[in-house]
Amino acid sequence: MIDFVNDSTASSRASSPDAPERRDHTSGREPTPTPVGSAKKKGRASSRGRGQDPEWHQTGWQPHKIPFTATPGPQSAAAELDSDLPADYLELFLTDELLRHIVDQTNLYARQFFEAHPDSQPHSRGNAWKPVSVPEMKTFFGLTFLTGYVKKPNLELYWSVDEVDATPYFSQTMPRNRFQLIWRYLHFNDNTSQDATDRMYKVRPVLDHIVGKFKELYQPGQNICIDEGMMLWRGHLSFRVYNPQKPVKYGIKSYILCDSATGYCFNMKPYVGEGSTLPDTVFGLLDRLPGHGYTLYMDNFYNSVALCERLVAAQTNVCGTLRQNRGEPKVINEVTKSDLGAGGKIVRHNGGVMVLAWHDKRLVKMVTTCHQDRMEKVDVWQKGHGTKVPQLKPECIVAYNSCMNGVDKLDQNIAYYPFIRRSLDWSKKFVAYLFQLSMFNAHVLYKARNPGECKSHLEFIRRVVRSWTAKCHVGVEEVGEQEEEGEDVAGVGAEGGGDFEEGRGTQRAPYNTDPESRLDGLMRKHQLEHLQPTNRKSRPARRCRVCARRGQRSETKMWCKSCRVPLHAGECFTVYHTKKDYSV
Repeated sequence: MIDFVNDSTASSRASSPDAPERRDHTSGREPTPTPVGSAKKKGRASSRGRGQDPEWHQTGWQPHKIPFTATPGPQSAAAELDSDLPADYLELFLTDELLRHIVDQTNLYARQFFEAHPDSQPHSRGNAWKPVSVPEMKTFFGLTFLTGYVKKPNLELYWSVDEVDATPYFSQTMPRNRFQLIWRYLHFNDNTSQDATDRMYKVRPVLDHIVGKFKELYQPGQNICIDEGMMLWRGHLSFRVYNPQKPVKYGIKSYILCDSATGYCFNMKPYVGEGSTLPDTVFGLLDRLPGHGYTLYMDNFYNSVALCERLVAAQTNVCGTLRQNRGEPKVINEVTKSDLGAGGKIVRHNGGVMVLAWHDKRLVKMVTTCHQDRMEKVDVWQKGHGTKVPQLKPECIVAYNSCMNGVDKLDQNIAYYPFIRRSLDWSKKFVAYLFQLSMFNAHVLYKARNPGECKSHLEFIRRVVRSWTAKCHVGVEEVGEQEEEGEDVAGVGAEGGGDFEEGRGTQRAPYNTDPESRLDGLMRKHQLEHLQPTNRKSRPARRCRVCARRGQRSETKMWCKSCRVPLHAGECFTVYHTKKDYSV
């Protein structure tokens, strides 16, 4: 350890190029430190000043900042789109071409499943499957987006008819059983031609399409950053990772490059356990950005002196924190907090890269190619003070703190309204994660093209949901019950579908649950009425709920208006409203 005394005794080390510096922030002078103490400490101090690392210099640093030449903002189709409808911007990423691919793969997977399981039960819900169409798939995803800000503990509650927690918009838009069937067979690639060497094969077409659109439709601003994003996954998966420094500690990690100002996700690469080097990962994420004078901010996981030199050669400025043994000079490598003292710093440069060690609350090491060796005054919160207090910090640290938050902005916004559903299939959750990124990016494009409109991300999602669920592509018969008469679900399996109309048919309670109000004892509230006519039947009939629970297939033309359940008059009506277990 080196102890510092006043500069009157400091002549012996003032000329050493490797002596730690301690800047006097009030006067601008840099008093020369002198080591005191035991002979062992003196020997260590003098060993640092014997001319090691001759290519690193203490003074004379002049950054060669590469000028920014790109034109940031929406590009290609996004720049040409003249619309104030949020759904139009989301559809730049989730195109009809992508939705058609998902529809084709979902129908293919359902057909393959039924061929592999020809002996399914006669009354299995899967037997009600009808091929899904692009408009119906869009409605399905619209309801999925809606679950991001209308939160319930399980999926079935969205179709509850209990007056306490009912959300009738879901049942008016798509029957519960149909929604669950689409979710069950939702698929993104053909299993029969799977590439064993590609761990992302199940989502590869969707991943490549969406990430390609990310890069095509937007040019980031001058400051960009690279960090990791995590999608929660606790199941068994060969490339699941544990990152204790993230709010989501278990899951699928992705390397993400974002615009620091807006948080726009320009590029991403999921980590699947391959052995690519960090420089290859960084240049892969940069894609077409090198050569335009971008300033790239990275943390110490990526940074090294050698990588900074490669990036400068590629006309890209760099700044970030630095780990030990990443090419820094020996004096930076070996310095400790006690060597510097509070507010002290050491600076070395090799003409193209500057490395800095600064003692704040802890020792911070930085590397930069584009910032001056000077201090800036910033206001910070400190313990024991009711207001912010001024503090001097190195210029590169101030810039890093300001511009390294692009991925954090992205993660923060998609975490507010997550529409990722629980699933045992990681591919469904990952595609939902990609859709969340697309929703945020679409909002960035929308704000760039429509300043002052739809400022909040929530309002943007709400307007997308309204557009994607405005036309319903499902029928009124409960999935699983309509095949008795050989009927089709209206709009299912056919392009287009029809709009939802209030009188198109009788709404009903979910088949697997009963409303709690059925046993409230208020018999006058429970009245039998005739089922409402549909477009196909003037006097429709449905299976009696009590008879169905008892294994009897008997239909009725009446229903309890309060419970929305088909019932026979007489015994079935009475038993349903008086017995907890009416199946015996």
